[in-house]
Amino acid sequence: MNYPLSNNALQTLKMIMTWIKALLDLAYPRFCVVCGQKLSAQEEHICTLCLATLPRTNYHLHLENPMEEKFRGKIPLEKTAALYFYQKGNLSCNIIHQLKYKQQPEIGIFFGKIYALEILSSGFFNGIDYLMPVPLSTQRYKQRGYNQAEMIALGISKVINIPIAPPIIKRIHNNPTQTHKNRIERVLNTEHLFLAESTETLSYKHILLIDDVVTTGSTLTACASSLTNTPGIRFSILTLGYTL
Repeated sequence: MNYPLSNNALQTLKMIMTWIKALLDLAYPRFCVVCGQKLSAQEEHICTLCLATLPRTNYHLHLENPMEEKFRGKIPLEKTAALYFYQKGNLSCNIIHQLKYKQQPEIGIFFGKIYALEILSSGFFNGIDYLMPVPLSTQRYKQRGYNQAEMIALGISKVINIPIAPPIIKRIHNNPTQTHKNRIERVLNTEHLFLAESTETLSYKHILLIDDVVTTGSTLTACASSLTNTPGIRFSILTLGYTL
């Protein structure tokens, strides 16, 4: 039979856990994903100063914004949101870099939670039926071991309790990296990139597409376009970064 712990036992257990965490921080120090400074015992992935000073877009507060303009007239779009402005050379670029290339999927989950908590009271998630992370190709998934967009979606789902959509979209080829391409090359690079099958479950649903960063919007547009024949489907978009 299990008996509940007394208040004294709970306090002792909390103290022991605090000591263990402090010892682990001494043996294996953790560093801010943005500035590289050592984190305190209360901080996770990002220091308090960097979290407070991230260049936030606040796009979730405005139906019409520069991010929405990228997709206007291309897909049946309702709302857009991005946590922060992503600009080459800025320290905040380290968030996406560590998430995608340094085998730290937990960063995606963490920032998904953080962003969901930040915008929850705005009503941004009202009416959304499914979260849909942009899929990776099979080859890239094997190389990375995880889909960074899916990690972000998992973090969001933990906060708002909206399910992740069934995996009915496939990335049918591994397009070359977009990093060094201009806008026209990025669009051409994403043509016929996704294939959707058995989309009936998404009929008349509001889908929140999720990715790590948006530049031209061509990847997200291609992903949504693979579903636009689905009756009554609507989209909103959320990313961590928005490229200036």
